[in-house]
Amino acid sequence: MKKSNYRVGLTVYVLLLAFGACKYPTEYKQVKAGNKFTLMVPPWVKEEQTLKPGADLQYANRFRNYYVIGETENKDSLKSVSSIMSTNLGILSKAMQKPVVNDSLAVSIGGLNGARVEISGKMTGEDIYFSEVVLEGKTRFYHLSIWTRNADRKLKFKEDIDHTLNSFKEL
Repeated sequence: MKKSNYRVGLTVYVLLLAFGACKYPTEYKQVKAGNKFTLMVPPWVKEEQTLKPGADLQYANRFRNYYVIGETENKDSLKSVSSIMSTNLGILSKAMQKPVVNDSLAVSIGGLNGARVEISGKMTGEDIYFSEVVLEGKTRFYHLSIWTRNADRKLKFKEDIDHTLNSFKEL
């Protein structure tokens, strides 16, 4: 009986040590999208190339279901912050069941003006939440999108989402 208790205690101790060693660093890291812009992302995301083909910046942590993309569009007379946001929301809305879009908020990030919108709904049977930002720069528009699964993760990662979006800097 004592050997059994010893083994259980030893197993629990080893597991606690292992889980304690699995902590993520806490400092955000600056990432660069070519010579276009920078963002500060959580230290537990890694660069990806499969989230959105052609996006200038793609980072993810698939275990935490946390995804970040950043992309640019050259300015022309037919585009505006609202038209780009409307196009992006249209694409997301078509992919979701019962999408809910909050009111657009005017934002100023990194000295650029733009809009921020949140959209949530079901996508392939799972709850999903997106935070979308479009900013107007000197020669291009910037689209930032961060998404995660379900409302609990949205609340858990709220600080990370806000920090990343508000860290945008045009180069």
